Amino acid sequence: MKKRTPTTDAVWTAFTESIRFIVVPLVLLDLITSHYPQLTTAFLPDIEMYVCFIGGMIVASSTLESYNRPGTYKRMLFGLSALAFVCLWMFAVFGGGVAELSYPPYLISFDMSKIVYIILVGLSLKGLLIAQTFSTWRQSELSHERKAAEARAGAMKRLARETSPRSSRPAFASYRRMEYSVTPDDEVGFAERLPSSSPGPGQVECPVCGHACPAEGRVCENCGAWLRAGSGR
Repeated sequence: MKKRTPTTDAVWTAFTESIRFIVVPLVLLDLITSHYPQLTTAFLPDIEMYVCFIGGMIVASSTLESYNRPGTYKRMLFGLSALAFVCLWMFAVFGGGVAELSYPPYLISFDMSKIVYIILVGLSLKGLLIAQTFSTWRQSELSHERKAAEARAGAMKRLARETSPRSSRPAFASYRRMEYSVTPDDEVGFAERLPSSSPGPGQVECPVCGHACPAEGRVCENCGAWLRAGSGR
């Protein structure tokens, strides 16, 4: 099933409202005026102009209402505007509720103004439904606007990072300064020297640290230096 979008809703609303408030009323008015030419109302001479103009305003307001999301001020504003135009359209079509039908020498007058006013009051109650719909969806719309604003802010930050000039030393951009101490060179890489002793029988003296090492050894056990051949005593 194809997913509905605001554009498809607006197009469908424009089509249906045009049928309801322009096409069908014009066809009915043409039939009535052709079969009952003696019927007159306050707006009957220019009734087609009123139907087209006010009906067009209804279609435009209803289309814009359906295009906007529920919970927005625009949808509520266009909904109330469409409701006001519907009430005006009803008043014009019924001629204010007063109609006259003449059959010479008779003149019949119909006064349905009270009925028309009751219909208009009933239509105006739809404004409560529009306000209730707005208040129900308002929190959802605020959440949607907040998420959209956060998404736009994140996109702007990413765009700023991508377009900003790179630093000449980007590797040190995130480093921070801190105190440190330097170790003297004579304390690095040397162990504490053991006291030297005279080599005994079968021992040799290390030429580096002076430690007595076995004569058959190749490396000093104290400092790891290589022993020279013939260093024994």
